[in-house]
Amino acid sequence: MEFLRKYATPLSLVTGLAVAITGLLLLFGIRGEMSELHEWIGVAFIAALAMHIVRNWKAIGFLFKSAASTTIAVVGGLALAVLIALHLPMFAGGGEGGHRGGPWMVVNRVADAPIAVSAPALGLTANEAVTRLRGAGVPVDGPKDSLTHLVRDHGQPLPRLYGILLAQR
Repeated sequence: MEFLRKYATPLSLVTGLAVAITGLLLLFGIRGEMSELHEWIGVAFIAALAMHIVRNWKAIGFLFKSAASTTIAVVGGLALAVLIALHLPMFAGGGEGGHRGGPWMVVNRVADAPIAVSAPALGLTANEAVTRLRGAGVPVDGPKDSLTHLVRDHGQPLPRLYGILLAQR
């Protein structure tokens, strides 16, 4: 119990911050080995969180005596369960990365279309879209390419491509 008293909270804090930071980096398209690092730190965070819960079990129990805390926990838990379910291949339609349906369907449909077709949906002409992508160093041949092609064949992160195309100038 002495170990938990000394280390559960600091380990939870450090691993939680690390998961948050690596998650944000992934969100903004910084990949490489970041994804694997994020996953392993996530496993460490789960262990640290379990230790923190064991150490603070009585205090956590007091939280649930409040209707507001219980409501937040139940609503938050249900929202998390729905978000996770929407991203499971069986609900999201499977496909590359498991993000072919659900809330990702529109994003992927636009990405699958040639730039000449998808650019107007993003408020650009095909030439403007190609120029923006080339200006950011993306190896796009022309308006017949799709964002999916750039992701699959040139290793470009889809969020980065959307970021380039949707940036206000």
